[in-house]
Amino acid sequence: MQEFKNDITYNQLISFKTIYEEGNISKAARRLGISSASVSNSLKVLEKNVGEPLFNRTTRAISPTEVGKRLYELIHPSVDDLTNAIELICDHNKAPSGSLSLNMARDIYDVFLKDVLMDFQLQYPAIQLEITLSDSFDSQVEQHFDVGFRFGETVNDSMIAKRLNRGEKRTELALFASPDYVTRFGKPTAVDELQQHSIIQFRAPSSQKLLPIRLHKMKDKSSELVSLLPSNTAMVVNNSKVMVDCALKGIGIGYLMDATIKDELLSGQLVPILKQHWCEAPNVYMYYDPENRQTRRVACFLEYMSQQRI
Repeated sequence: MQEFKNDITYNQLISFKTIYEEGNISKAARRLGISSASVSNSLKVLEKNVGEPLFNRTTRAISPTEVGKRLYELIHPSVDDLTNAIELICDHNKAPSGSLSLNMARDIYDVFLKDVLMDFQLQYPAIQLEITLSDSFDSQVEQHFDVGFRFGETVNDSMIAKRLNRGEKRTELALFASPDYVTRFGKPTAVDELQQHSIIQFRAPSSQKLLPIRLHKMKDKSSELVSLLPSNTAMVVNNSKVMVDCALKGIGIGYLMDATIKDELLSGQLVPILKQHWCEAPNVYMYYDPENRQTRRVACFLEYMSQQRI
């Protein structure tokens, strides 16, 4: 039976866990607020105590060994519980503080959350927001962000999703094109005519599926919501800025939230297409691991967001 190494410390396990989650010693050091040398040294001492290498190292990458994977699976719930317990005790009489990592799509940040997040940072200066813009939902799970935002409530079973309150301003999903495109190819006047036009389609980074165009269509004197997959694709993109660039060049008809292109619409660089058929943008959901709510900074942020209207 192997003798237990009683000189394995909490800090060594924290360093190991953070390296595992970040996949990089430098990133782990930034997250912990200590030097890379300190993190590297903690890992070396832990590996010596364990008697096995915990990571495979190359000049460009670091990846966990089988022993490292097994150790992470065994210790990370307990380390998280201990960390949360210590923070709760230490922070009981203090204002919330520390790093809070957020993940969201760029369009969600630009259209809905930019001002809300800046106001939070001003109100709680002891909490350092770390905002990552990514259109891939997988990154929230893989990179262990504290809180994420996305359209729709379908999330990992281990997470909680909460819909954000909508404000009075209506945000719609807009079809648009350049005046040059309209001059050359005309402007559709009915939903069915859209299939005759060149469409710039959006591929969702997470699912890799082409997003359908959702529009209101009149049927039997009432309106119904329909989803169209265009038959005439001009280009496929996975970034809203690229879609706007394509539309400005007259390549085809684009499809984004109207707030994303408000300046171009106001200036006349882009013109609305089938505006009377636009539908409201989907709801934005905030998602998080319920265990993270125990930390004061996360609980503070969740409470703040629940009171906002976007």
